[in-house]
Amino acid sequence: MRLVGRTSLAASALLGAATLVHPASAKAILGVDLGSLYMKVALVQRNSPLEIVTNLHSKRKTEVMVLFDQGTRFYGADANSMVARKPLLTPAALGVMLGRDVDHPTVKVLAERHYPLTPSYNDTRSGACIKIDGNEFTPEELVAMVLTHAKDITAAFGAGKNVRDCVLTVPSFYTQHERRALLDAASLADLNVLALIDENTAAALHFGIDRIDEEPQNIIFYNMGASALQVSLVRYFSYEKKDSKFSTKGKPVGAFEVLGKGWDSTLGGQAFDARLVDHMAREFNDQWNKKRNDGQTKDVREFPRAMAKLRVQANKVKHVLSANSDMPVYVDALHDDTPYSAHINRATFEELCHDLLLRASLPIAQSLAAANMTLDDVHGVELIGGGMRIPRVREEIQKVLGDKLDLGMHINSDESMALGAAFHGANVSTAFRVRHVGMADVNPFPVAITLNDLAVDEEEEEGEEKKDDADAEAKEGEEDSDEVWSKHATIFKSFGRIGVKKSIAFTHDKDVACSIDYDDDDASTSVLPDGTELSIERYNVTGISKFAAEMNEKGLGKPKVSLQFELSSSGLTGLIKAEAVVEEVVKVTEEVTCKDDDEDENCKEVVEEEKTAEEEEKKEEGSEEEKKKDEEEATETEEGKEEKKEEEDEKPKKKKRTKTVEKEKKKVHRRTLKVHTYHVGRIRPYNDDLKSESASKLQSLADADRARMELEESKNKVESYIYHIKNALVDDEEEITKVSNEEQRAEVLKLAEDAEEWMYDEGYDADLPTYEDKYAELSAPMESIKFRVKELEDRPAAIKALKKKLGKIEKLLEEWKESLPQVTDEEREGVLGQVASVREWIEIQVEKQDAMNPWEDAVLVSGDIPGQTKDIEKEVKKLSKKPKPKPVVEEKNETTDAGADAEGEEEKKEEDSSAAEGGEEEKNEDEEEEKNEDEGEEKKDEGKGEEL
Repeated sequence: MRLVGRTSLAASALLGAATLVHPASAKAILGVDLGSLYMKVALVQRNSPLEIVTNLHSKRKTEVMVLFDQGTRFYGADANSMVARKPLLTPAALGVMLGRDVDHPTVKVLAERHYPLTPSYNDTRSGACIKIDGNEFTPEELVAMVLTHAKDITAAFGAGKNVRDCVLTVPSFYTQHERRALLDAASLADLNVLALIDENTAAALHFGIDRIDEEPQNIIFYNMGASALQVSLVRYFSYEKKDSKFSTKGKPVGAFEVLGKGWDSTLGGQAFDARLVDHMAREFNDQWNKKRNDGQTKDVREFPRAMAKLRVQANKVKHVLSANSDMPVYVDALHDDTPYSAHINRATFEELCHDLLLRASLPIAQSLAAANMTLDDVHGVELIGGGMRIPRVREEIQKVLGDKLDLGMHINSDESMALGAAFHGANVSTAFRVRHVGMADVNPFPVAITLNDLAVDEEEEEGEEKKDDADAEAKEGEEDSDEVWSKHATIFKSFGRIGVKKSIAFTHDKDVACSIDYDDDDASTSVLPDGTELSIERYNVTGISKFAAEMNEKGLGKPKVSLQFELSSSGLTGLIKAEAVVEEVVKVTEEVTCKDDDEDENCKEVVEEEKTAEEEEKKEEGSEEEKKKDEEEATETEEGKEEKKEEEDEKPKKKKRTKTVEKEKKKVHRRTLKVHTYHVGRIRPYNDDLKSESASKLQSLADADRARMELEESKNKVESYIYHIKNALVDDEEEITKVSNEEQRAEVLKLAEDAEEWMYDEGYDADLPTYEDKYAELSAPMESIKFRVKELEDRPAAIKALKKKLGKIEKLLEEWKESLPQVTDEEREGVLGQVASVREWIEIQVEKQDAMNPWEDAVLVSGDIPGQTKDIEKEVKKLSKKPKPKPVVEEKNETTDAGADAEGEEEKKEEDSSAAEGGEEEKNEDEEEEKNEDEGEEKKDEGKGEEL
């Protein structure tokens, strides 16, 4: 997010807090804290608060680990439980290998810590690869598997299978190479990464959700994780934000900005584990070699399984010694049937890690130096990460901080980063609206660009897919020559704000090669991690030469080339826009008014209407008056138009003198340039071919996993049914005996016993279709017996319900004689006939069923009985809606006007008499009287018509 100035957030990108308001189109977003040992996943979705996703074992964190065993992949706790037995099949510390060469210091540490699987360089891939059980995998592929597992546990948690949007955390010292590699891994996992966010920044965001500081507060975040130590100095403050431009007073809004960062990329919890592993290995070697009779001295470090056991034990010892002063250690049959037994106390542990403890406070000084501050400017310290639980680490930090600052633990040290990442995703996504919290982060590494003339023709460059490394590096060295055009500049300084764009402009007439590199000129002050590949990206910018030639033909000068670069909010640098511009001065003719004293012979006298004050006022009134005038003109008659013309002729005329002159104006010729991107160096990001290849490999593994799961489910289904048969024959013996004979029961039992024997013999390697056929063969006889047992209860109940329903229908038809006289006798008799047919059918079917043996298949099934009354119910419903007949009007042969009047008067008398009795209200009396009078008039008219 970009902030203008360190103390002003007027132009900042604003984030939200606590309560999330979701529009109807809201969807779920993941915040994934991908550590080197554990992964935490936070979820934000509609109508739910921010929450941590629990895995399939109901744990809030998942091991970053994949186990490959006989074509099957296991994740998390399942893989961790077998790592001591199968270390060569279980790669770990996957994030450490992303985007790094095999000789990178952090990668070399893995071998020093006796990890059995370390990467090797692959020329085809242009990066590191790991060989596992004869197959080769890139770190991106392995991380993609872990991220896919994160999606799976999220779906199982209840968020659905279509969650793709996410925010991933990265260490502060991740360069563009590691960030690109992580994005490639997320792409292989079919994740849409909304943003990358530094781990400490995510924790600071979670910490600052509810903070509104009247005075700026500087807080140090000390984060010791499994593999690295990171420290960030963050300033929290607030500013007033108005709800609208009409508001006179704003509301305070919390905000924070990162001022400085420091780190130690190899100092984490695993570094302390490694010291314990080496100590225990030395002690075991002494115990083991003393018992050997061959006189040879061997080292347990040469055996991966034994070292895997020691790593597991060392981690337990470290956790226990964080709370206790000593701990007995015993590993049965560590190697060569030799147990390891020892007693380790906290003092020994601290002595083993003495040099590590001295390094624990150095990143604090680095972060203060980057922000140009001292400890006097700091108001608090927050500890996060698992490594801070070591008591001596906290003591070393407190020594540096002194008595003025206390160590705070006000946020969840394990989950705050994942929660902050998910919250950041809610702000980046357009599907969420939140209240404001300002955030600004920095990039610790300076970035420079170098420009040279491009030696390759445009046509040749367009046909190339990738530049040759040697040629590219040769061109880079040409910038020192005075004869070769070259420019160099630092575009993004160290610890500058991210989320910014910068442009450079230069005059040139040739195509250029642009290089983006990390600026490491001063090695003494550089914060760039050791082993980092300096080159970031290379661009061939073409179209300049052709554009310059076109402009030269027009007699114009060299183009001005503008290149725009971006340092995104995810810490990625790139060229995003390239164009060339040439300005041409052209002459145009224009008519201008001559002054009164101008004697120029080109001045000509013209006559124009002089606008009255009223017309000037109307002109200023705007479009409404013009529209009204147009409407009036549209309806004007020809006569009116003539009168208007006469009035216009009478308007006063104004004379003025004008002349035609030539003026110079600038005309801009603009050309968008073509940009071809490529990479040099040993470590390169994925290209399209590699992505397609890796995606195909991962899809094949996913298909194999799915097939394995389906086969396992089918096996479990068969095995469960075997036990179901055996249990049912005993537990439900009474019911089963009623509907089966001895032969049937013996057959079912034999099928179960044969299937059980088959599963552990021929069926051990059987495929899915075979197991499905076996289940059908096994279940068919037993399901028939179970169905007959069920029918013993269901059939009598269905027969009883049918007879009851038929009786109700007969009773209803009898009542219709009075309540629905419009239903004729013939119609009622038709329905009764249908009822009689159903009664006859059920009696016949019952007789047939009673005549059969109970172990035979039924002829009368309970499920067929309710449908017998379907047609009857349909007919009854139809008759119930039959309308009543209209009242019949009595016809009269002789009707006179006098008779009609007499009839009307008689009806009126009856109404008057009724009204006199006072039986109804006044309003009802009037309405009834009017109604009767109308009926009398209608009858009188009808009489007249018949007479005629």
